[in-house]
Amino acid sequence: MAKREMRKSLKWDIDNLFKSPETAEAEFQQAIKRRKLDDGTSSTPPRVRSDPRDALKPKLSLHLTRLGDGHRLDYLANLIHYCIFGSKSIQKPRWATISQHRYLLQTLVVRVNVEDNFFATTNLKFLNEFFDRHWLELGADISDRRLFWNSLMNVRLDLKEQIKRKTDRMQKTFDLLGKFDRSHFVLTTEQMAERNFPFPGEEGIVATKMRYKKITHSSPLYSVDCEMCETTHANRELTRISLIDEKQNTILDTLVKPRGDITDYVTRYSGITAEMMEGVTTTLEDVQRAIQNLLPPDAILVGHSLEHDLGAMKMTHPFCLDVCHSLNYTNNVFENRNSLKSLTEMFLGEQIQTEYGHCSYEDAWAALRLAQLKIQEGIVFGVASYGWKYSQYREEQKLKNGDGEILKLTQNSAAAPIPCTGCLGPTVVGCTVVNCRCRFVAGPAQCVACCVRNLVSEEGDFDWRETLEVDLEMERVTSPIENYVKKDKMKSVLMGFEAPEVLEKMPEMGRKIHLKLPSSFPTYSSFIDNVASEMLNDSAIFIEIDRKKVEPLPRSSPEDDEGEVVDNSEALNEILEKLVAATTKNAAIMMIFSSPSKNTLFKNIK
Repeated sequence: MAKREMRKSLKWDIDNLFKSPETAEAEFQQAIKRRKLDDGTSSTPPRVRSDPRDALKPKLSLHLTRLGDGHRLDYLANLIHYCIFGSKSIQKPRWATISQHRYLLQTLVVRVNVEDNFFATTNLKFLNEFFDRHWLELGADISDRRLFWNSLMNVRLDLKEQIKRKTDRMQKTFDLLGKFDRSHFVLTTEQMAERNFPFPGEEGIVATKMRYKKITHSSPLYSVDCEMCETTHANRELTRISLIDEKQNTILDTLVKPRGDITDYVTRYSGITAEMMEGVTTTLEDVQRAIQNLLPPDAILVGHSLEHDLGAMKMTHPFCLDVCHSLNYTNNVFENRNSLKSLTEMFLGEQIQTEYGHCSYEDAWAALRLAQLKIQEGIVFGVASYGWKYSQYREEQKLKNGDGEILKLTQNSAAAPIPCTGCLGPTVVGCTVVNCRCRFVAGPAQCVACCVRNLVSEEGDFDWRETLEVDLEMERVTSPIENYVKKDKMKSVLMGFEAPEVLEKMPEMGRKIHLKLPSSFPTYSSFIDNVASEMLNDSAIFIEIDRKKVEPLPRSSPEDDEGEVVDNSEALNEILEKLVAATTKNAAIMMIFSSPSKNTLFKNIK
């Protein structure tokens, strides 16, 4: 069969050799027509022929609507690491997709330090042509060189590895103490930043303490919830706040007079009425001072969507346990979190926020009970992304309780309000919710005013603002890039940047990670030539270029004799083009132009 096909093919080739002149001329005219179509000289649109190799070319797509509130440094580093190592080693960014990732052979990252008016005064021809004028504005944190290179040299652990490490630490504590360490459930600084928590130093924000203590397995829990109304001063202003301890006792419960006039009490959700607010004189500043006096320096603040409550309080706190982060049974991202009402029904079998309205004590109580349940059960409990399943949990509850219902709190008779020991005034709010839980617990001994006057704030031994260093947080959730290079025999990294505080932490790794300092070369051009000649075999290349140090090309005019030189934009353009030309095919190219006030990312796949 094969021989017959071969003979047919040979016969067809021989016949073509002896075609008549008329046939040859006809084929020549057809070729001319095709040439015109390809050149665009014909009015008929050319027929596009798909190259089968295009199907194998990687494509990078960014889903920017999933980025939330900005394009920050940790997002960019996550994308770069994903390009280099793939989803088997790195947690894939949910906002980026790379099709045909296995054919992505190289990743080139070039950071160019420029002045603020760079793009207004400079036009790089290669930049516009190669990236087709496509760019993305990045966050202000990119401007910090140390943080930038530190983020690239430390890879974010994937979810499984984070869970494993955290579980191992928690299990050691459990074996030692017989219970889980509640400090392991506190949000990291990075997680708080992602959720827009207030931080010290921000305008109008007051810290809950001047100085704090390090938290331990026995640090006390305090749950807080706020109710807000719409006012002429702000869309939402604090009008009620409740603070309770882990024994469900009320520590603080007061109405708050907002700065602006109330335009909408939002009673259905706030539980606040016009009658309740008559004669209220307690201000936000009074509440802030009372909380500073009441909270111990190692208190763990509990709540649901705590950033909103702290925002209403205009306060910041370093140790926060947010139950909407700790419990996520539907695997939603944090922009679409499970409500406190549904969490309370699912895990506690209790009803809150009914048609009778909301109560800040009741919401704080629910968040506290949920936090205590989470601490009791462990890190995996209640989080679908960790492999936990609600159906299995329900079956376990049926076996445990017999009737399939989660055990509920039994309420005692309503407690009589206790007048303030200082001024005999009320210490709790007259709640409007029928049979609300706040009626069944005793109130605090003192009102807000007396609390501010009589209590002395207990302080710790460190200032949180002074300890807000990104490096400390990165050590918790990242691993040095050399650990990933060691695991993959095919990967290697070439580094060409000046950052001693970052590079001095890098161990000697031979050919896997090698360094080329720009300062060790006589000129920038020689540095680029050396890098370009050796980068072909590297999986990742990290290069930094300082525009001010790039030697400009000399003018070809007689002015050269006088020692004058042109602007170095042309030289920079040639450097960037040379670096891209030195990469392999199917390489991811990312160029970050960073100035003190603006950062721009250009990305493409060669």
